[in-house]
Amino acid sequence: MTALRPEHFSIETLAAFVAVVDHGSFSAAADKLHLTQPAVTKRIQALEQTLGEPLFERRGRQTRPLEAAAIVLPQAREILARLADIERSLRDRGNRIGGILRLATSHHIALHRLPPALSACRSRHPNIALEFVFLDSEAGVEAVARRQVDLALATLPDQLPEGLEAGALWSDRLIPMLHEELLEGAPDQASDAWPGWLQAQPVILPPAGSATRVRIDRALHRIGLHLEARHESPYLEVIRMLTRAGLGIGVLPSSLAAPGLARLDLPGLDITRSLGWVRHGARHQSRAESAFIDLLRETGTGLQG
Repeated sequence: MTALRPEHFSIETLAAFVAVVDHGSFSAAADKLHLTQPAVTKRIQALEQTLGEPLFERRGRQTRPLEAAAIVLPQAREILARLADIERSLRDRGNRIGGILRLATSHHIALHRLPPALSACRSRHPNIALEFVFLDSEAGVEAVARRQVDLALATLPDQLPEGLEAGALWSDRLIPMLHEELLEGAPDQASDAWPGWLQAQPVILPPAGSATRVRIDRALHRIGLHLEARHESPYLEVIRMLTRAGLGIGVLPSSLAAPGLARLDLPGLDITRSLGWVRHGARHQSRAESAFIDLLRETGTGLQG
């Protein structure tokens, strides 16, 4: 690889390179950047010529980053992020609150937590343009770490990746629920037959390794239950649908209780999770970002789910 100097790169070539990595193909990157595919290809070829080695392996429509791409990627992200910070700093001069705010949010938070803050933002800060990407919590936190979004609204993990900051906004209590009809033939909880009946029931849970699943498994293990998921979904509304259909026991936020669902009160079981915002600590925090976090705190229902 040749010795690199700043003049070897353009912002356009770096943006095209990062877009191809993030979106997996030249055509998807072109759509994201509002360019033609030949234009993206030309920019990548120029960068490869500058570096003196290929960045991607192309097999039909498949694009795989090579070793050189893995080396260049973190620095390319850093350069683009620093330029974005400069733009935000300049835009924040004066008292005007506005500009683009890129948000990653889970579907559950978008459906059940965000609407009051969005309404308040529209009326109080009409110059803030919100851009959304809907991701599960883990992917949202990763998007912040990669500086692909300004703010993620997510289930907060036990430990944040280095360099990230978070603030709790809401707390969910998670409760095992099942269709009422499934309880009709169940033995009494005080009977010897109860543990075996409970262990035999199919369970519907978030994906293994997710922040919510970690809390569920940990709490169940504390009371001596080791339940294997029959079905998994990252979407709590899907878990509620499967539970209401009678496919098993779903562990759901209390706010998702619905007619036809019975709660299972298991002694000693306490499952809670914190929901909140995550941002990159090294990024300039724009007025728009600060204002939106303030609205989330103001319009939230407190730390009770």
